[in-house]
Amino acid sequence: MTLIAYLYRQSWVLLLVSTISALISGFAGASIVGMISQGVTEKINLTSFLWSFFGICFIFFITKTVSEITLSHLAQSTIFSLRLSLSNKILRAPLKKLHKLGRHGLLAVLTKDVDVFVHSFMLAPSVFGNITLIIACFGYLAWMSWQLFLILAVFSLVGMYLFYWWEKHPLKLMTQMRDQVDKIYLNFQSLIDGSKELQLNKQKGNLFIDKVIAPAAKVFQDICIKANTSYAWVINASAVTFYVMIGLIVFVIPIWIPQEPSTLVTVSLLVLFLSGPISEVIGAIPELRAAEVSLNKMRRLDSQLEEALSVQIEGPSPFNNQQPIEIELKDVIHHYTTDKEDRQFALGPLSLKISQGEIVFIVGGNGSGKTTLAMLLVGLFEQESGSISLNGVQVTPSNNEHYRQHFGAVFSDYHLFEQLLNSDMNVTEKATHYIEALNMAHKVKIVDGGFSTTNLSAGQRKRLALVSAYLEDRPIYLFDEWAADQDPVFKRLFYTELLPELKSGGKTVIIISHDDAYFDIADRIIKLEDGHIKEISNKNHYTQ
Repeated sequence: MTLIAYLYRQSWVLLLVSTISALISGFAGASIVGMISQGVTEKINLTSFLWSFFGICFIFFITKTVSEITLSHLAQSTIFSLRLSLSNKILRAPLKKLHKLGRHGLLAVLTKDVDVFVHSFMLAPSVFGNITLIIACFGYLAWMSWQLFLILAVFSLVGMYLFYWWEKHPLKLMTQMRDQVDKIYLNFQSLIDGSKELQLNKQKGNLFIDKVIAPAAKVFQDICIKANTSYAWVINASAVTFYVMIGLIVFVIPIWIPQEPSTLVTVSLLVLFLSGPISEVIGAIPELRAAEVSLNKMRRLDSQLEEALSVQIEGPSPFNNQQPIEIELKDVIHHYTTDKEDRQFALGPLSLKISQGEIVFIVGGNGSGKTTLAMLLVGLFEQESGSISLNGVQVTPSNNEHYRQHFGAVFSDYHLFEQLLNSDMNVTEKATHYIEALNMAHKVKIVDGGFSTTNLSAGQRKRLALVSAYLEDRPIYLFDEWAADQDPVFKRLFYTELLPELKSGGKTVIIISHDDAYFDIADRIIKLEDGHIKEISNKNHYTQ
């Protein structure tokens, strides 16, 4: 019912068309059984009978096909919308929220749960059609013999209640199975990310498999076996119950409630005809239940992201881009927090100004707060107190998206997109120019709106990330340890040519760096220590 309700909210019109078509096909299927019974037990006019029989078969074929195609279209469009909705919400969600949800949890929903959902929807048209066929046949049985219908209905209701009661245990196990998937994805993520370290130490690699991967996989295996075993008992018990009902109706009930031979023949054919659809419906229940578990996971993620996106985005940008850029931080405070919300590290209070055309270095030891300050500056983290302003306009949750559009960045943990993802008509020409300037033309070309390859060394990939940032042509740039992976030649090129070139173009450049040999490039140097600004100096202070 959860899946049907979800489909109804997506498009009640398509669901109504599918339902009506399925009902017609169901009654047509029941009529086919009735006509076969009539042909066996009564004298008929063969010509008119055959015309009617083939006409009903045609109606059954058309309506069942229309029902399944319509429901399949609705299901696939629903999945398409769900994928886009989740992707858009992930794109807009606060970075701290995504970190809290975890990459493994997000990937499990976007891959495992969506795949389960897709597979269940492939079964849905057939299951839905069979259910309507069963209902129609029950209606035909009521018309033939209300006594037999009443007995069958009572047996069916008791059977459904027992099935519902017995199914609680395997359904609970399926929920536990899905929760275990998150742990397995987390372990696989560690296996892939740490493959270099594990391959260098065979003992460590073996211990990781034996102590981390294997136990989680074994727990999943045990739960899966228990769930499948429970469902096997429940489903086969349901099938046997159905066959017992057939025997009672055909052989036992007529002893107490006499029926016409033609009625018994029709009922027997009807019940035997239903054995296939009922078996298919019962057999699909575990997969449909798995889909409900996955749907609950997706809806939970959707609601968590929706809660994080509760702030309304302003329409036009409130920031005046015609005047020189100036960013101002006043008494800004931000805390690192764990999953349990225990405060571990405080950044601030910080106050500073950054003006257009400046090259500003942010320096300090590891854990001093450099990257956190950078994330606050570009609007990816939100301060807990204090204010951040751009050209005198305070940055708020409602205009933060507009604020972020002023920045281009290459983070230390950057992601390099193969596609250029740029709407500029001259993007290929510009990208080629930057690739040549960075001495990468012998390695990479622009093909079909993207880099011909990204399978390069760490330093070369970072140069392509710089090309992507240049193509965005933003007024403010952030480079977090960009030169760390570069050889001395390109490090010198970056500091002595590329940065001054950006400055001469009116760009504001914020650099996180440990390269004190190039501090003379900076207009100002901001030194952080334990989350506080220890000093703000000009380049002469560091080059004396």
